Amino acid sequence: MDQQSSNKTNEKKEALTDQKNTENKNVTNKASDDIKLYKVEKVEKLGGKKVAPNFTWTAGGKEMSLKDLKGNVVLVNLWATWCGPCIKEMPALSSISEELKDKKFTMLGLNVFQQDGSKKVGDFLKTNPVSYTILDGNQELVDAFSEATGSNIEAVPTTFIIDKDGKIAETIIGGRDKDSFLKAINKYMN
Repeated sequence: MDQQSSNKTNEKKEALTDQKNTENKNVTNKASDDIKLYKVEKVEKLGGKKVAPNFTWTAGGKEMSLKDLKGNVVLVNLWATWCGPCIKEMPALSSISEELKDKKFTMLGLNVFQQDGSKKVGDFLKTNPVSYTILDGNQELVDAFSEATGSNIEAVPTTFIIDKDGKIAETIIGGRDKDSFLKAINKYMN
């Protein structure tokens, strides 16, 4: 390859890199404007087997809670920023959230099991945006779900399908694809 060809190849690579960096910056800026990230403020164990614990957060100055979502099917996904299978299923969860947004369905992602040195949830969401609400959870929340289901939650992702009456209808341990999630959700949508 002569010097002129080599220079043109390098110019093309630089132009592509600049274009990619601009696109990534735009995605990051857009994502940070759209991030729905809130902190779990209070957890209430409601007692009774399979009764989902109530938890609250503040969004836009208004206190919200799981109890407010009664009448909807709710998918609650416990995940962590360091969890490969969690990250892999997030695009499928975003897609489902968008598809079902006009139905009586709500999706909540609960970041739990934060580890020292792992990416903070806000920073993670800037580069891995999702279309559903993310709550920064805590051990109290994990314990409340463990008590409600009667088994310790030790792994992420762990996903709960909560029926329209606020009962935990299904527990899904481990990552799933879009079709598997939709099959589980659709059982409770009618």
